[in-house]
Amino acid sequence: METRFGYELIVCILTLIAIILFGEKGMAVLALIVAQPIISKRKFDERESQILNKAGNFTAGATLLVCILIYETPDLVINGQLVAKVWLLWVVSIYVIAHGASGLIILRRN
Repeated sequence: METRFGYELIVCILTLIAIILFGEKGMAVLALIVAQPIISKRKFDERESQILNKAGNFTAGATLLVCILIYETPDLVINGQLVAKVWLLWVVSIYVIAHGASGLIILRRN
C-alpha cells in the first residue's frame, strides 16, 4: 500500500510541475500512473479497503478546498498561464496528490 500511495504522490507532483511549466502538454506525465498496477497488487484485503476508503474521504475534502480556492482566484496568472484556463488539470493532479498523501498519513497512523 505504501508503494501505491507513494507512487501516486510522486507521479502527480511531477504532473503538477509539468503543468505549471508546459501548460496542457504537461498532462502527458500523468500517463505514468498507468504503470501503477504493475507495482502494486490488485486485490486488497479488508484493512486495505478501509484505508483506501478513508483516504478517498480525505481526498474529497482536500479537492473541494482546492476547487474553492481556484474559483476565488480565476484571474491569477502563474508562469504565464491563466488559472481559469487550466483549472481542471490542476484539480486532477492535486486530487491524486491528496489521495497519495492522505493514504501515506493514514498508513503511518495505523
